[in-house]
Amino acid sequence: LIVEGFKHAPIPKLEVWRTQTGEALLHPQDPHVVAVASDTQVETTVPLLDLNDDAGIAEFMLKQLALA
Repeated sequence: LIVEGFKHAPIPKLEVWRTQTGEALLHPQDPHVVAVASDTQVETTVPLLDLNDDAGIAEFMLKQLALA
């Protein structure tokens, strides 16, 4: 199940972050973030995914769910 929102819930998250929002990253303060998808280079200790690479993001998600 993929959901949008619930950013404070203790569930695995793929954080989608764009520079133009002006908001801070949830990662690294949120230990449930398993990866960050962004349109720019981001300092992170979890995998950084290209926000424009939908196939790469889907592959990452399938691997996280052990379906690939």
